[in-house]
Amino acid sequence: MGVGNRTGKYLKYFQSHGDLVELVAIVEPNAVRREACRKQFSLPEEACFDSAESFFEKGKKCDGVIIGSPDRYHYEQALMAIDRGMHILLEKPIAQTYEQCLRIEQAAREKGVKVGVCYVLRFMPLYRKVKELIDEGRIGRITGVSHQEFVGIDRMLHTYVRGYWNKASASTPSFISKCCHDVDMLLWITGARIKSVQSAGSLEWYRPENAPAGAAARCVDCPVEGSCSYSAVDMYLRRGVWTNNFPIPEGKTKQEVLEEEIRTGRFGRCAFHCDNDVADRQMVTLTATDGILITIEMNALTRREGRITVFTGTLGELVATDDSIEVRDRLGNLVERIDFSREAALPLHSNADLDIVEDFIEAVACPDHPVAIPIGEALESHRICFLAG
Repeated sequence: MGVGNRTGKYLKYFQSHGDLVELVAIVEPNAVRREACRKQFSLPEEACFDSAESFFEKGKKCDGVIIGSPDRYHYEQALMAIDRGMHILLEKPIAQTYEQCLRIEQAAREKGVKVGVCYVLRFMPLYRKVKELIDEGRIGRITGVSHQEFVGIDRMLHTYVRGYWNKASASTPSFISKCCHDVDMLLWITGARIKSVQSAGSLEWYRPENAPAGAAARCVDCPVEGSCSYSAVDMYLRRGVWTNNFPIPEGKTKQEVLEEEIRTGRFGRCAFHCDNDVADRQMVTLTATDGILITIEMNALTRREGRITVFTGTLGELVATDDSIEVRDRLGNLVERIDFSREAALPLHSNADLDIVEDFIEAVACPDHPVAIPIGEALESHRICFLAG
């Protein structure tokens, strides 16, 4: 359900494992995306639907569904699938409110349906190694964690300023959307039980009052576009980043689609004159029952992208970046460095996206095989994120 960016990655598993799993239907309201996916998997027209309602009305038989639609559809689509006894692989966040998350979990439990949550960080080799080292006691008892999530300006502009996650009412607050799996990863590694949540943050920069003098409503009409760091013309046409998410209708080129979008679509708007209302900077502090302090910073005001996590323990510290792990003793001396640059260079989150689907397929095929991250386990990270707002 939904064949956009995230689901497109999960579907790569189907391409290489046709002996284990069969794609029998797709639900996608965008006709261009729907037709492209239909052709890719040689599906008949009657197996392609423009809404979840039409899919379920037809009574299409299947064992499980992958829900990768926009956040606002998760709740209703999940309940419809559960009601029909279909197992679910559910993209994060689970739903738009914590109450909806609880209702999905309750419905799945009552129906005996497995719901796995797409928390990709738990499947990544680097974070699995971090957990292994922490569990071995390499830095002693954990006393604190500092986690920085650098969103990157391009991602922020495409997703949370101009894009479909730019309004909390239509999706979720940016901290939930971007960081709920970060919170989950930290809880999973430390085993911390959180007793209090403090949060500070706001939409600081991408606001009308911060626009350059003379800035126009659209980048193509703007006299300062050439010197603007947030230009949609520069981002999509000159540098060509974040362009794979635009569906290309038959008979049109990618260049034509991008130029039309820049002229008339939502992605051509001035970054300071959009209808966005989600935070671009947020700091959340979690206090655990055993005294562990966890700070999580989401920063979308820098070009830097990626994560840096520092675990402080009674015997030293562990520093995890996107491509390495360093273990240091109490004096700061390097004890061990593990290079993950090869894994970091692999696509699909170091192939973790494929591992998520594989785990789900095994859980659907084998009654005794639980999903790696069941919805009940993912509730705590959602509770914390909704409290942070």
